[in-house]
Amino acid sequence: MSTGVLHLQCRAYPLHHRTPTTSLDAFTVPGHGELQPVLGSLRSLAYNPDITVELDMTGMIRPAVALPGVEVVACHARVLAAGTILVVYALRHEQDLRALDLLELDALDADINRVLRETDAPILSAVLSAAVNSGLLRSIALRPDLAVAGPSSPIDRRSARYNAHFVGQDPPWQPDSRVPAVSSGPDCRILLPYTYAWDRDPDTALAELLTMTEPTDIAVAQQSLLAGALIAGRWVLGDLAHAHPANTGVHAFRRFLDGLWADFHHLDSYRVESSQAHRASYLAARQTIGLDDTQERADKLLGYVSSSLLAAASERAEALDTRLNRVAAALTVVSAASFGLDIAVFVLPQVSLWTKIAVVVGLLGMATSGLAAAMLPGALRRSFQRRDATEAPAGPNGPNGPAPVSTVVAAAGAGVAAAGAAAAAVGAAAVEAVTAPTALPATAVGPTGTVGTVEGGGGAAPGAAGDASGVPQQPGQSSGS
Repeated sequence: MSTGVLHLQCRAYPLHHRTPTTSLDAFTVPGHGELQPVLGSLRSLAYNPDITVELDMTGMIRPAVALPGVEVVACHARVLAAGTILVVYALRHEQDLRALDLLELDALDADINRVLRETDAPILSAVLSAAVNSGLLRSIALRPDLAVAGPSSPIDRRSARYNAHFVGQDPPWQPDSRVPAVSSGPDCRILLPYTYAWDRDPDTALAELLTMTEPTDIAVAQQSLLAGALIAGRWVLGDLAHAHPANTGVHAFRRFLDGLWADFHHLDSYRVESSQAHRASYLAARQTIGLDDTQERADKLLGYVSSSLLAAASERAEALDTRLNRVAAALTVVSAASFGLDIAVFVLPQVSLWTKIAVVVGLLGMATSGLAAAMLPGALRRSFQRRDATEAPAGPNGPNGPAPVSTVVAAAGAGVAAAGAAAAAVGAAAVEAVTAPTALPATAVGPTGTVGTVEGGGGAAPGAAGDASGVPQQPGQSSGS
């Protein structure tokens, strides 16, 4: 099957991985067979060539792809040192692509890419998982929305961008009028953004053709990295906007951004490391696909995300400080109650059981009221205040409706505090009664729960404790009356 045009598609997947090149053992992909990694390089670089790992996946992909009138000549994966994987398809068509105009050619390319992406998704995911398990790919930093799913996350398909290359001698297509006038490298003609025609023999060895298209494929790899950054930034902002900061792992996001920018600038060094001819194609491709504009937008978005994450961290720190202050206040109340109990034991070394119970109840009441005041969450009070503001002016319980929730809570808090104060007063009354000059005091408890002391003759000692209101009783009046 040959019509004089070889159709190449190159997809870039950002993974932000680290690939050791010391061990390139074959690994098995469950259900698909075995792959043998081969060491390669970016041969379009003039200085400091980058090492790549080449995987021939033709035997896995070809049986799975069903495209009428299209033959899958080859399918290779190129693992770049800059944290990106290039998946390259070489296709031949039964129909004569030269007879198509540019828009028809672009539509055909888009349809084929859509079918290939749907078909090879499970295979690429299986290959990626097997490569990670074998140790070929290490330290993968996924986008935050993918990292939530854990190690079973699928390959990053949303960030992937691809180039279309049509290789043939004297290609008939002319650049679209919307493409800016740029000076591309030799044999390269930019038809549309991400679409290129190459004046080269289509029967040339695939390795040489991949070297020829490397400049434009490096540019699309950078674009895919920035696309992943934009998607991640939007996801984090959406999470923060809906008050779900717990889902946003700040450290995982920082690792992702660190890997992203390291890989991006690694690829960006292509502009100074490549040979002159390939550099011209790279710079022309950058300008045509708007790479610099995408980088500027990513910088602005990620800067805003960083500010939002910092504000969210400050909010969480403030909330934590508030909780710690409440805990400290509660501990202070408990310590004060313990100190009061120690004083009571020192002042009342020999008292009756009921007096001890009264002192303990008073201290417990004071501690309970203090704890209730200290531990009532401020956020809950603010929620009640907002509910009060929207309360209806009239309701079934009266002209002003039912009492606002915050009023009820405030009343309950006041009741607790009053109970604690009353209990504390009882304890103080007991202390005063016991320390007063009495003869053979005996404890008496009245029906109201008031504790006092009575003499054997039935009269109250001078200065005996009154009721819970603190009003002293008259001599001869029993505290239980």
